[in-house]
Amino acid sequence: MAFSMFLRTSGCQSRMFTQQAMRLATQPAITQRMISSSLPVRNIMKDTKTTPILNAIRSFRTSCVRRSAEKVEDHSRLWVIERVVSAALVPLIPLALMMPNKLFDSLLAILITAHSFWGLEAIAVDYVRASIFGPILPKIAIGLVYLISIATLGGLFYIISHDVGIANGIRQFWAIKSDAQKS
Repeated sequence: MAFSMFLRTSGCQSRMFTQQAMRLATQPAITQRMISSSLPVRNIMKDTKTTPILNAIRSFRTSCVRRSAEKVEDHSRLWVIERVVSAALVPLIPLALMMPNKLFDSLLAILITAHSFWGLEAIAVDYVRASIFGPILPKIAIGLVYLISIATLGGLFYIISHDVGIANGIRQFWAIKSDAQKS
């Protein structure tokens, strides 16, 4: 699959790649007729019928068969969102600690909860499998992950709205530690 996707990239349709691919794959066929090296790989694969390597590449498909009744899930978008959230936490945590306010605290609460939810969900899905624990325990584990995440987000929003906030709470904890070191 990766090789077929590699052949579809624009780099594989360059003149140099086409010449090298033809030299490797169609050595006997190149003496029978001259093939223009400026053609992309796809056109060469359509023209060549005697080489088993190119025929195997042509018949190999990487696209999934989509049925109208089935829902096709694309996990690559979720993976990108998870990485964006993780990258956004890097500057947000020091920024929220330097300038504590409700906006940064709310963003921090949402992103930390989402980040921990995805981590706990991955643990529950990977390690509490139906093939090992039966059909009920994995559902309970995912339910607990949802419950923990909802309670975490609710608790953080409660601290933000009814108490000092997340950043000021962390500052107060640091102040307790520094006061204990002074005395």
